[in-house]
Amino acid sequence: FVRSLCPASEKSKLTSKAADAFVPALESVTKLFSGTATSWSKESDEDDIEMLGIKDAECQLLSSSSLCLASLVAVLKARCLPLLPSIVKPLISSLKSVNLLVENTEFQAESSEAMLQLAILRLLETLAENLPQFLPPYLPLIFSNNALPSRALRRGDHSLKEATERVESALASKTPIRQLTPALSKALSNTLVNSDDDDSNDWEEACSILGVINASVGTSERSELPPVIGKIFNVLVAAYSYEGGDECKSRLLSDANNVLLSLVMKLSESQLRQLYARLREWRGDIKEDDDNSEQSCSRRVAFWTLSAALSKSLRSIFLPCLTSVLTDVIDELEIAVSLLCQRPKHDGSKRRRVDEDSDSDSSVNDNSEVSPLQPLLLCLESALKADAHEGGDWTRGDDNQRYNMILSHLGKLLMAHVPKDLPVSSDLSQKEDAVTSSYQKLVEGQGTLEHGNVAGCLTALATAAGNEQLWKPLNFAVLEACSHKRSEVRRAGISCLLSIIETVGEEYMVLLPECLPVLSELLEDGDEEIAGMAKECVRQGEELLGESLEDSLR
Repeated sequence: FVRSLCPASEKSKLTSKAADAFVPALESVTKLFSGTATSWSKESDEDDIEMLGIKDAECQLLSSSSLCLASLVAVLKARCLPLLPSIVKPLISSLKSVNLLVENTEFQAESSEAMLQLAILRLLETLAENLPQFLPPYLPLIFSNNALPSRALRRGDHSLKEATERVESALASKTPIRQLTPALSKALSNTLVNSDDDDSNDWEEACSILGVINASVGTSERSELPPVIGKIFNVLVAAYSYEGGDECKSRLLSDANNVLLSLVMKLSESQLRQLYARLREWRGDIKEDDDNSEQSCSRRVAFWTLSAALSKSLRSIFLPCLTSVLTDVIDELEIAVSLLCQRPKHDGSKRRRVDEDSDSDSSVNDNSEVSPLQPLLLCLESALKADAHEGGDWTRGDDNQRYNMILSHLGKLLMAHVPKDLPVSSDLSQKEDAVTSSYQKLVEGQGTLEHGNVAGCLTALATAAGNEQLWKPLNFAVLEACSHKRSEVRRAGISCLLSIIETVGEEYMVLLPECLPVLSELLEDGDEEIAGMAKECVRQGEELLGESLEDSLR
């Protein structure tokens, strides 16, 4: 009725006069809404069965008054300002109450409760669209625990998720980032503090807040960002510093990286390097025997994860940043080699010989010490691929010293003893993951093409090297793995060799004569998978050379 009587038109004087007639109605509906919200919020905390009918009726009345207020706000706009506190405060209070009610039940929300959530979100969206410049004082309340970021708004009905996303989008696009970021930064810090409890799911609310920050950065102009870079940096650090389970930490890292990428896409290269230097400073020094090793490892994982995201998205633009932390890259690789490449110690000589011939486990005392390796490998692989596309000058820098330092450590990692219980990110299904060892994932690259592995990094290094002189030591390291006593190492070696031949192509055939004796042995390997890959290497070589290699293999 309100919308039909007062169509949106800036030129119509009749519309303006007609809208004035609804000001008294706004006051009455606001009073009704405020009173009902207070009553319903109190009763929703009670478990009295006799009160269920009354609570349901009040819930429906609250929904109706919310929708009515949304229509009135859309028409009256700035005329609503005197009553804005009387609308927003009970509105968020009701949203918190209904979210808690839904979240504390194991079943899907009742229709009346879901309707109330949708009505409140409709009113919030209308306020964000029509009065965004007057909402900053209420942003801390809107983004407080169990309010708009609540996970109760993101489960169940798809329409509820869409309504929530519309509200967040309106707030992110209509509210200036200089006003929105401080409130979101504080809300995120409060949320993650509450998430210290192991049973808490507040990290999901933190992910929602990061989503709003990401949207706000994406819709802002470049000129608006410099004043808030410090606040956004604090947001990122808070997310990267979170200590929780693997799933929640992974989600937070991913969402924080999305914010970081949105930000750096609007920064100059100079600003990018400054921001990256601050993140490196936050990470701290890399020390194997750190007194606070758990926190140090967690920060290193976060740092190399964000570095991998930047490397993958920025490609060659990221190389100057990687140069600034190249010593850290080598330090991380040295730590991994020292922990994973030492031979397991046994008492009896016979037992030792048996274990050296088999796929043995590592003697790493704390898996967290090795946890930064996989994101580091992903970062390095992405950078090497980008450099190969640009001609490989970065890889061959410092008179090939950079290449040789990286190669010496990656070659050793092919022979690593990876703990069976080492968590390795992969795309494998639960069934596949159960029959795939940590070595196969981290070194050979099974299911980890998008997560980082040693073989993929070596292939990228070979591509970037680009000449026979640099390929020779790399080829030697790969062939050494192909001749190893442990079958898993031979499998990783031949898999890596096949990948290099497929990627580099005909140019790599100058080294094929060095490979043939090893390939000849692997063709008769007891492991059918290894023999199959060796046969494929020979087939690829014959195809690239245009001649048979049968005589050379005898």
